[in-house]
Amino acid sequence: MIIKRIAIGNGKESYIEAELSDGFNVIFSDDNNKGKTIVIQSMLYALGNKPVFPSTFGYKNYYHIVEFEINGKNYLIARKKDTFILKEESRLNIFDNESELKNYWSKNIHPLPKIIKGGVEKVVDFELFNQLFFVAQDKKDSSNIANKGYYKKDDFISMIFSLVPRMISDDILLTLISPLFIQERWNEFTRGEKALQTGEPLSSSTLSKVRNILKQIFGFGVINEILEASPMQYLNLKVPKERLEMTYEKKRFKFLEGEEIDWMLEVLYEITTRENSRVEFYFDSAVFLLHTGLRIGELGALTVDDVDFENNCVYVRKNLISQGLKKEEFQTGGTKTLSSNRTVVLNPICMEIIKRRIEKNQERQEYVKIMMLDKDSSYWYPLRGFIFTDYLFQNHMGTPITPNLFTGFFNNKTSRKGGSIDDMIKERYPKFTKHITSHVFRYTHISMLAERGWQLKEIMDRVGHKDSKTTLEIYQQVTKDMRKNQEEDLKRITIGSKFLEN
Repeated sequence: MIIKRIAIGNGKESYIEAELSDGFNVIFSDDNNKGKTIVIQSMLYALGNKPVFPSTFGYKNYYHIVEFEINGKNYLIARKKDTFILKEESRLNIFDNESELKNYWSKNIHPLPKIIKGGVEKVVDFELFNQLFFVAQDKKDSSNIANKGYYKKDDFISMIFSLVPRMISDDILLTLISPLFIQERWNEFTRGEKALQTGEPLSSSTLSKVRNILKQIFGFGVINEILEASPMQYLNLKVPKERLEMTYEKKRFKFLEGEEIDWMLEVLYEITTRENSRVEFYFDSAVFLLHTGLRIGELGALTVDDVDFENNCVYVRKNLISQGLKKEEFQTGGTKTLSSNRTVVLNPICMEIIKRRIEKNQERQEYVKIMMLDKDSSYWYPLRGFIFTDYLFQNHMGTPITPNLFTGFFNNKTSRKGGSIDDMIKERYPKFTKHITSHVFRYTHISMLAERGWQLKEIMDRVGHKDSKTTLEIYQQVTKDMRKNQEEDLKRITIGSKFLEN
């Protein structure tokens, strides 16, 4: 796919980016807040992506247009809200939703890859397909997916794998790829290959994924009788020891430690109390996550019925499904795994947060009901999109907390003076080097439990981990640091030392 031009506008204002080359393009400016991100987000939105615009930008009021080339043929696509118009030579096609466009695209423009999702083969959506062509800013990785939720990193890998038969001919597989060839390439790959965006050596997890993809590729060849045997069965492709050590060290950056928690909460509290009451629930959400280790989808699905006020606990048995849906269409489904269904005991701080959220939600809903009596009033206009829900952690419009809302609030660089929450913490406390995501709170909770002497199985049960890998890595890191402190304490015990000096 070659992007020719990008345009965004309406009857009052517009912008056209027409200086794109056929190769790799970098859009930059000498200052922030010039609209670079809006241009890219508009392009992806026109190509079928879910909207990822800043909350302050009214993208529905604009036309989003992209001219592009595929296989030597030019196309022009225009989108407003959920309606698409596709110009193909002299023919115009109108589609009422993304699904209609996707079906036409796959049949008439370029076949979209298929993956197995939930045990069923499906054609990928544009939000996953577009990740093949575009690299985002801020050290983001295409495989991380711009819209997390429905699609995961494994789906991106599956999509790459599904394209292998188109990219590698049978002859290459049969004549060139021997065990020795793979081993030599692996040795070169692990020694010299570096991540495109960070310039750092590839992590052990990335190398493990590459190794697994190789196994899948050659397994595909055996199943389809392209190969008699997989060359991988004769090899033991090892991840270098130093990469494993690097990975363990990087795990430290996935949770907050000591004063870092205080720094983050201090800045967050100031923002949520200074800006307005509409964002205060982000502070409550953050504190609740720190104290419980819930996944963000589990937090978003909580209702009053899930709270046991007598025994001070919540019953985690649902997960919020929001990806790709309008807020009126949000629904709850099962938790991530069977072990995720659990009872989480709450401390007094969490119980107080729940009571406050219930009170705030009830006050807001009563206010909206009063405003609804006069819909011609200017007071009603800002509330016209309000929805009545039972979710505990909901914003000023009744929308429950979602991964996009939560991450967007913390990482949006354009919605407030001073940049993202990360930027504001680092400005005040230069020693702060972490990047805050919803998972940071979950991992921090695990680390706090480990510091307090909880056993591994107890922690896994509380946070709903079926596989001990993530819990164990954090647990080992924390206990390793604790052992260092213990060693220093032991050195301070000098009983009998004066008798040994002579």
